[in-house]
Amino acid sequence: MKKLPNSVKWLIILLVLVGMGWMMWKVNDRASRVEMPAPDNTFGIYRTTDSNS
Repeated sequence: MKKLPNSVKWLIILLVLVGMGWMMWKVNDRASRVEMPAPDNTFGIYRTTDSNS
């Protein structure tokens, strides 16, 4: 790495950052399409719209 010019080093860093951003975008896209189940209100800790409190 010591003999590479600075422009090549910055290009490598830029490619790594672009790759990380692309992977984060794909993970976020996939996660946004996952259907989440309704929360389990066994202990009554979640408020509901029909409560008067």
